[in-house]
Amino acid sequence: MIYPTSVLFGHAIYPPGSTLGPRRWHTHEFVLIYHGSMTVEVNRVPVTAGPNSATLLFPGDEEYFCFSKTSETHHAWLHLTLPNLPPPLSERIKRLPHVIPLSAPMHTLMDHLLELRTCPLPTTQEMIKTVAAQLLWRFVGEAEQHSINRQDKLRSAIVERVKNYVYTHLDEELSLNHLTLAAAISPAHLTRLFHRQVGETPMEYVWQQRVKRGVELLEFTGLTVQQIALRCGFKTSYHFSRRIKSVTGRTPTQIRNQAGNVPVM
Repeated sequence: MIYPTSVLFGHAIYPPGSTLGPRRWHTHEFVLIYHGSMTVEVNRVPVTAGPNSATLLFPGDEEYFCFSKTSETHHAWLHLTLPNLPPPLSERIKRLPHVIPLSAPMHTLMDHLLELRTCPLPTTQEMIKTVAAQLLWRFVGEAEQHSINRQDKLRSAIVERVKNYVYTHLDEELSLNHLTLAAAISPAHLTRLFHRQVGETPMEYVWQQRVKRGVELLEFTGLTVQQIALRCGFKTSYHFSRRIKSVTGRTPTQIRNQAGNVPVM
């Protein structure tokens, strides 16, 4: 469980070109930007956050804020004192990205905190700490999911890049080494990605695409079997015919005849 010992929060509007710092806090801090933008130099490394973003800053870091030069920056902020965090949880939080999109639930939790400033109940402080802890856990969950989604997109982009490479180089020699150079990752990593996303190895995909193109050329062109074999990356028409028969159960001649196609003599 995370239960902060103290919570400070509020909202602010900074005029264009405003700056803040340098400063060093000993709390975890959230900055939720509604309009405008900011760049925070965290230990002299810039972190940029635009509108509708949530930023998490860590205790002990030196921070220098530069807000949008062209518009007002409206944001809410929250400081959490979290002493004695268990090391695994502390490391988990430190691995999070600084900035993620601001979700409606996070916005709602921050609004609830701001409303609690005028709440007259004797349990107000307990409610504030509970809502602040909820916002922290919300950020952790969304940041981890955001990282997973970003990794999935990166993996998909790598697989698509290799597929496009195969498509445009099908008439050339294609080995696993060629594909890993195109993907700029290791052979083992590429093989794992293909198994996960395509359900086969990269080289199985290559030969599948060669057969697919070969069938298409047999059905829709008048090229000879030898010409088609070379265009699909087969070294001989014999190898091409054997692979076609093994995959489709038909010879090139049968495929061509069933499509009503007449080869060039």
